[in-house]
Amino acid sequence: MTKIQSYLLGLLACVAIAGLIALFICRNRIYVWTLGDVPALYAKAVNHYKAKEFQEALPLFEKLAGIDSAAYSKFLLGDMYYRGLGMDSADYKKALELFLESAEQNNTDAHNNLGVMYLSGHGVQPDYYKAFRHFQYGAANGNAQAQVGLGTMYRHGWGTARNSSTAFDWYRKAAAHGNVDGMNNLGYMYASGFGRMMSAESALYWYQKAAAKNHPKAMYNIGALYAEGRGVERDLVKCAEWLNKAALLGEVTAQFNLANMYYLGKGVERDLDKAAMWYSLAKEQGHRNAGRFLKHLEDHQDILELDSNFTIRLIPER
Repeated sequence: MTKIQSYLLGLLACVAIAGLIALFICRNRIYVWTLGDVPALYAKAVNHYKAKEFQEALPLFEKLAGIDSAAYSKFLLGDMYYRGLGMDSADYKKALELFLESAEQNNTDAHNNLGVMYLSGHGVQPDYYKAFRHFQYGAANGNAQAQVGLGTMYRHGWGTARNSSTAFDWYRKAAAHGNVDGMNNLGYMYASGFGRMMSAESALYWYQKAAAKNHPKAMYNIGALYAEGRGVERDLVKCAEWLNKAALLGEVTAQFNLANMYYLGKGVERDLDKAAMWYSLAKEQGHRNAGRFLKHLEDHQDILELDSNFTIRLIPER
């Protein structure tokens, strides 16, 4: 081989390498070009998602998530995998990958969902430190749901030192953004005296604000205040009315306690058929006592003393 041939081969090799590098650098632009009208494709995917037409939305978001900068599309696709929307079952591993990619591009919704995954152990080993860091990033950048998550970490002392006052402040920030979980949790903090002086009146105020936005736990908690006579005159009829509203929205604790009210005839006329119905619905959602109570009822065994006092506990979001 002559020197000229060697030179030409080397030059061709350099050109080929340069072409591959250029192709790699431009691959995202090329991919976007193959998709055509990306804004129209995104709008179509979002419309299907909002209409809960998840099987139609899924393949569109799969295409959009291939764009390097499509942080929100990756988040929405991750959400679909996380909740099993448009598919046979959830895929936590795929959801985690997509949330991580979206979070790397500073998407605060993705950071919030990563916080939830690391807190709950869905698809990952539970890791309070990682959960705290993801909630912290989202909360610091104005994500109201992450602010609720961060408040909960402080309330329990998960991944950080327990601090009820700081938890209260984060719930208040979330509520100021209109977040109903933040409103409900502010009510819980006031009712329990965590982070602030105990105030049943303030608790009722925040529960009512959340309930006005159809928050089922807040509705249940208003019922609990009526059951206890805290901030309001004790009224089991109104308690049953609020529990019924929450139960119809699928709140499992409300379903179980409403079943107890029908069994005992507290605040409602005693009705064992309705008691069985609400126990059954609570059982389907995994309430730990509902199945046992339902079996006792079906076997005509006593569940609770009919003259017992009826009390229920307040619940926060998380």
